[in-house]
Amino acid sequence: MRTLSVFTLTAAVFLTVSCKQTYVEQEAAASRKAKLVKAIKLKETTEASSITASGVLASQKEITFSFKIGGIINHLRADQGARVRKGQILAELDPAEINAQVVQAQNAYDKAQRDLARADALYTDTAATLEQKQNAQTAVYVAKAALDVAEFNLRYSKITSPIDGKVLRKMAEEGELVGPGQPIYEVGSMGAKGTQVIRIGVADRSIVKIGLNDSAIVTFDAMPDGVFPASVSEIAEEANPFTGTFDVELTLKNYEPDLKNGFVGYVEVFPSISFPHYKVPMTALIEGDKKKATVFTSSDQRTVRRRTMSVVEIRNDHFTVSASLFDESEWLVMEGGSYLNEGDSITIIK
Repeated sequence: MRTLSVFTLTAAVFLTVSCKQTYVEQEAAASRKAKLVKAIKLKETTEASSITASGVLASQKEITFSFKIGGIINHLRADQGARVRKGQILAELDPAEINAQVVQAQNAYDKAQRDLARADALYTDTAATLEQKQNAQTAVYVAKAALDVAEFNLRYSKITSPIDGKVLRKMAEEGELVGPGQPIYEVGSMGAKGTQVIRIGVADRSIVKIGLNDSAIVTFDAMPDGVFPASVSEIAEEANPFTGTFDVELTLKNYEPDLKNGFVGYVEVFPSISFPHYKVPMTALIEGDKKKATVFTSSDQRTVRRRTMSVVEIRNDHFTVSASLFDESEWLVMEGGSYLNEGDSITIIK
């Protein structure tokens, strides 16, 4: 009976070892078996991806007006939001003081001319010296300059709009005492093609693709059904020191009276400049870390290689990589990559 028990135990151990060896061999065979994957060949392209950003609508010209001299505001002829015409008078100072200064300067100039006439006559009669005549002439020049200053100040005691536009801000009231250069109105250009702009900031990797006159479209939350064509009109030559981005100005191709300054717009720019690259579908992505992406590729259509590469741009359904990172003979694993390891055998389902 004891001999039978030992034999039974020995047989059980042998059977266990044999089963384990069989399992390992089966697993090894399974791992060596070619795995089915879907793969495609990528095509190099120079087609530029659009660049998106947001910005605030503004007038192409925004001018802040003030008086050349100080004084009391006599009239303000435009309210905030009002439309104004080129040449329209917007504000005037009380003219009493400046008119008196003009009269004073005019009288001083007239006296200086009379003094010069007398000095010239006396000099002709040798009753005055050349120095006296020259001093009288200098007094005329000084008086004329003072008159010109007074008349100039009188002319700029009124604010006249140099453009057709609308009043964006009114910063004073009638009867208020204001100083020289104190802002009174801010007027933005309007009413004509090219007078509405939107400014955006883009990263350095995007600014190199944008050129002047590149087309774009703009949408606004305030007008969800509208799509407004635009084009690039200005490109900054250096980065904004506060944001680190480059400022780009786009001009709306048509004037839209319903759009107000300050509307937030979403811009999609279609660059004319591009570099050779590949568009890699997101379904091929195995791992991602910041600007790095990992995929599986195959050069011989039998085994796979794990590839980690730098990403140029990330979009909703794909990311782009430089054309130098792929070879035209490589196949990109689209499906089944999550079950692969480096060097696995594959069968491609096209």
